[in-house]
Amino acid sequence: MKDTFRQSMKWLHTWVGLVVGWVLFFMFLTGTLGYFYQEITRWMQPERPLIVHEVSTEALLDRAQQFAEIHAKGVDEYDILLPSSRDQNLRLGWRHAPEPGKKRGRYKQTVVDIESAENVATRETGGGRTLYRMHYRLHYMDTSISYWLVGFCTMLMLLAVITGVVIHKKIFSDFFTFRAKKGLPGWLDSHNALSVIALPFHFMITYSGLLFFLFMYMGVSSNFQTNDDEFKEMRKEIFPRSAHVEPAGIPAEMRSFSSLYDIAQQQWQTDNLRYVTVHAPNDINAQIAFVRNETDITYNQGDEVVVNGISGELISGNHKDYTVSGMIHNGFYSLHEGQFAGTLARWVYFITGLIGTAMIASGLVLWTTKRKPQQMKKLNGPDFGYRLVEQLNIGTIVGLPIAIAAYFYANRLLPVTMENRGEWEVHIMFITWALLLLYPAIRPAGKAWLEQLQLASIVFILLPVVNALTTDKHLGVTLPHGDWNLAGFDLTLIAVGISFAFARYKMKVIQQSNNARRKPTKSSIERSTNRKSPLENTPQPDLVLTKTGGDTV
Repeated sequence: MKDTFRQSMKWLHTWVGLVVGWVLFFMFLTGTLGYFYQEITRWMQPERPLIVHEVSTEALLDRAQQFAEIHAKGVDEYDILLPSSRDQNLRLGWRHAPEPGKKRGRYKQTVVDIESAENVATRETGGGRTLYRMHYRLHYMDTSISYWLVGFCTMLMLLAVITGVVIHKKIFSDFFTFRAKKGLPGWLDSHNALSVIALPFHFMITYSGLLFFLFMYMGVSSNFQTNDDEFKEMRKEIFPRSAHVEPAGIPAEMRSFSSLYDIAQQQWQTDNLRYVTVHAPNDINAQIAFVRNETDITYNQGDEVVVNGISGELISGNHKDYTVSGMIHNGFYSLHEGQFAGTLARWVYFITGLIGTAMIASGLVLWTTKRKPQQMKKLNGPDFGYRLVEQLNIGTIVGLPIAIAAYFYANRLLPVTMENRGEWEVHIMFITWALLLLYPAIRPAGKAWLEQLQLASIVFILLPVVNALTTDKHLGVTLPHGDWNLAGFDLTLIAVGISFAFARYKMKVIQQSNNARRKPTKSSIERSTNRKSPLENTPQPDLVLTKTGGDTV
């Protein structure tokens, strides 16, 4: 430990950030992409139809009901997800029968053609939801391990945020201080600016992330203070659920969903229907739940209206009635996920998430930059630990985005009918990342940075081109049609590629400038060669011949 409190906090901040920095970078980047996971999934299923404008909600519900009568027979419950600003396709989803050894079956969605009410066959893909889940499941890991590992890293991230505030006592003046092109000071100022500009977001996203698995991390405390019944009751207060509807086994014809929707509209002052859940369809106990978009971060209880699917009678007492603790939990959950956010707010989440990712990256680079002069003076070269950190920095900060681009390439280039196609998209992503983590070990660090930055710029800029060559949902089609979700994805890829190209250019300029300062010029060599020796500038005594006792001196 250090002598003063602030020095101790600086030491703690440095090493806490380094120990889990690469995992946090992975979590922040994949979590940030999760704010647009629906848009990513839609891009990764180009078979989906383009937006069909000016279709009424009533017409969409009737077409969904028509589809369900054919394709969802024998299902106890299914959801109708209406087109939204994030996903313009009509979808139906239900939980399939569980596989052997599992309690619950997989929940799958299918896309419905709005015009024909037929199923749209789409390629198998993990889509954006797989990227989103990576940030807290870490993929390939059992959740009993990954949840604890994520919790440990999140706790250290929270500690790094708090210690970062402590060590920067002049935090606002530091924010307005930026020294570009000055090596260590420049990286320090970049890290400070990125940390301060979205500090409330960093604290909120980290703290709220710890609440996701509250009962896992605080399990010992809750087990000591409650018995089984009290624990179940506590969970019900925080996570209330609609009452489960058991089919009576007596067939009955349901009323049209559009007519039932009129009943729900009468209960709402404003209308923004998001999805419909059908319980016990075509049964005498059938119930239809109409759910609006969340009107605030606490999920108002009035957002759900339930009616009898046979008689059309309004059913009371089936709302999610949240307690104060439940509303607080939902508030943090909604803040973390951005569930309440519209398009503009979601972009704010996305940009601040990228700022957090850049903050972690700049902190990792700052660690190596600060120690580089001392490491380069060593006779046997830099230490193993220093070289390992530098290699992980290059392979993660630039390598991971390239690997995510490889995930998108796999989506376009793998055969559509390939078995386990969605899993292989992910395999290709992690294989690519592994190779890019190893590559800096066989190349000088400076060249590895430039080469991977150049590769990143190329793969992102070419991805819309590959999309145009392999699908009919490219910029030449989506822009004239006004489908800004698909067009925006391609344009964002190009912007990311240009950003990597600019980063490579700036790094190349800095490296050339540093090399020019270190390399002796021709004139300096000549000055050094022509400079006289100190002995040449010292006056020499004249030789005087005298006689002393017959000897000459």
